[in-house]
Amino acid sequence: MKYNITKTSPTSGIRSALLGLVLLATAGSPAFAGNGNVGNPNIMPPQSHPFGLSYAEWAESYWQWAHAGGTADSPQSGPVRFLASAPFKPDGAPPTLRNITIPANTFLFSPVSSFFDNNEDVDPPLSDEELIADANATWDALAIRTECYIDGVPVKGLEDPQDTAYFLQTDLYINPFTLPGPMEEVAVGAFLMIKPLKVGHHTVRLVGAIEPAPGFVLTKDVTYTITVTR
Repeated sequence: MKYNITKTSPTSGIRSALLGLVLLATAGSPAFAGNGNVGNPNIMPPQSHPFGLSYAEWAESYWQWAHAGGTADSPQSGPVRFLASAPFKPDGAPPTLRNITIPANTFLFSPVSSFFDNNEDVDPPLSDEELIADANATWDALAIRTECYIDGVPVKGLEDPQDTAYFLQTDLYINPFTLPGPMEEVAVGAFLMIKPLKVGHHTVRLVGAIEPAPGFVLTKDVTYTITVTR
């Protein structure tokens, strides 16, 4: 099975280490852990449908874009720009720093922390229900920190990865880059759709952490310095 919490390629060794931490999880259609927008006027509510798509559908598009090689520097068009994630590193490692320029009225969509799960290298393959349950269980077992800061101001409601209104589970979608061929995949995680920033300079910092073994923490800490042009 392939899964990951950033867009980089996962390894079976890491997954094997995490399997022992998997807990029971519920399966079903895309769902959110909470309600409302928890007082974040600069974030689209998690129940909203920006440009006709739910958060879960945007997450599917994000992962398909990432699997296709999307990076922080990839050209993007349209009203929504994806912010590429960053690799997890041992706790205390230097953060990832990136600079981008975007036009005014651009929405930003990104995982705070997320991973995908599919049946690559799994024999016999998991059923759809088992795949969804495994993805949710791995999140429950590992995710210990989700934070976002926009111009230094923390986004509310991310304090508990297990009970954040911004957690989502996608439907099963097709990952065309698996071997031996395209296969179904599910993604889970905390995602944000950030409303357009004012013309000028801004920062968006995304922090996620997992604990794959007791006392062993891996952290993804990426800061985007963003120039918004007219």
